[in-house]
Amino acid sequence: MSSLFVNIIDLDKTNGHIVCSLQTSIVLFVCQYVKAPVVLVVSKNIEDKHNKFKFSIIGLSYTVILENDLPRPAADCLLPVFQSENGYYCTAGFCSSLRMLIKSIHKNWIWMLGFRQSCLSACAEVSSWTKYCEVQLQASINTFFDHQISNENATYEIPIQLARFECHLSQPLQIHNINKRLNEKSLHPTQRFADEDNPTLSDILILPNIYIAYELLGENTMNTFLPLTLKWYKSILERLDIGSYLENIIFDRVKVPKNLILPKVPFHSLYKCDLRRYNPRAKTYVKQNVQEIIQTFDTININIDLSPNNLCPIDWDELPFEVRPSGGDIPDKRLIRKTQQLENLIRSTLNVVKDGDVVVDFCSGSGHLGIVIAYLVPNVTVILVDNKEESLRRARERVEKLDLKNIMIVHSNLDYFKANFQVGLCLHGCGVATDLVLEKCLRQNAAFVVCPCCYGGVQDNHILEYPRSQALKQANFSFEDYLVLCHCADQTHFDPNCTKTQQGYTCMAAVDKDRASRAIEVGYNVTLSKLEPPTCTPKNNLLIGIPS
Repeated sequence: MSSLFVNIIDLDKTNGHIVCSLQTSIVLFVCQYVKAPVVLVVSKNIEDKHNKFKFSIIGLSYTVILENDLPRPAADCLLPVFQSENGYYCTAGFCSSLRMLIKSIHKNWIWMLGFRQSCLSACAEVSSWTKYCEVQLQASINTFFDHQISNENATYEIPIQLARFECHLSQPLQIHNINKRLNEKSLHPTQRFADEDNPTLSDILILPNIYIAYELLGENTMNTFLPLTLKWYKSILERLDIGSYLENIIFDRVKVPKNLILPKVPFHSLYKCDLRRYNPRAKTYVKQNVQEIIQTFDTININIDLSPNNLCPIDWDELPFEVRPSGGDIPDKRLIRKTQQLENLIRSTLNVVKDGDVVVDFCSGSGHLGIVIAYLVPNVTVILVDNKEESLRRARERVEKLDLKNIMIVHSNLDYFKANFQVGLCLHGCGVATDLVLEKCLRQNAAFVVCPCCYGGVQDNHILEYPRSQALKQANFSFEDYLVLCHCADQTHFDPNCTKTQQGYTCMAAVDKDRASRAIEVGYNVTLSKLEPPTCTPKNNLLIGIPS
């Protein structure tokens, strides 16, 4: 049977409530609304100053276990986690686990996933909308409880994410076929919800946060400062008949000062794809002298040279069809190059891995790399980690046909994955994903075999900062110049004589030397080499790190 696991601090049956965080309260609120059972995991060692919420257990269908009794792979992730009934596949993360819960229950609830069932399907690292629903709004609401009010006449700034949501609601909807629907008058231009013209999971997850704000600020204050949010709030309550479930979220009625101000926020929606949003980085690259930036980089003391990578090919004919790249539905025009890429990482991994190791194939896609390792080295445990549900569905089909017992699959953003492991792999992790994988490996003191990709996808996020190495930071190498290197690193093509290609490879090497330097600074032996043959992909750098 499939299960949704959530963290709690305590279960007080005498008083009929659970002690938990705001996030857990929202998960339980959703479960109660859709009448889904939940497994409460007692985790009294959680270090979170915001565990000030309670949730009424009246009408909640639940069972209770201790944290040490969590099954794998759910135990390898931060909760909440939705684990499928077959026991080797799970989905981790606030938005993702609730999406899977909704897909698993009665089809009457599928409307919550919106158009094409894509609501909140992108991870918080790349989607500003998911990040808002999953991280930012809850953090902002928690600030209500962080301050002791010593002077009721003091000026108090309403939490900024409430101001952002108010501004978001003032923007036109950006939905599929909006112009056609407006012409057909099937869409009322002033009727909108959080991200579609009908309620979705986004609205359900935002609602408890606005409920808390409404209860603390009062209707008059909401109407003065957040009128569109108040209108949205009342529309949701009327449309969904959901208000009684909100009352099960119990929190301290803290005092809010009388003198309030609304913080100023940029006038745009919360969607990353909002075309009206000013992007200060958009013209950065054409204004910079790339050669000057490369020369500046070369003056910094990072002594890492490209090493040869002489590896023997793999005899794929000796392996079952489902293990081979062709068994993973790779198009014929890509098959040869994909096979060459995999051979490089497989051989490098076999030189590093030992019996008994846990090997994690990050950004695994359909499992092309991890499945081969699991088959060739049956005495290791391989965990496939990816945030793309469809790719992992294909991986599951291959694993089940091969009847591999040493593979687990985690559908998750990288920051929700917390397993102990000895070797981390990543073939063409896009942009930030490569650095998140490397950081996971460094924190675990695990070896890594990584081939980066999409250098231009590097961006600020709530986990990492750039440049990565202390060498570049201490040399005051600017983030803006770093972005120029990343952007130019993507200007590589299959023509080795092209000037842009040569410049691109130079910039690729600079970025990966920064990554290698970061690992060396914390005690790793690192080699930087090229995949063989280099023509198998324009993104052909290979970083191998061994903890010393």
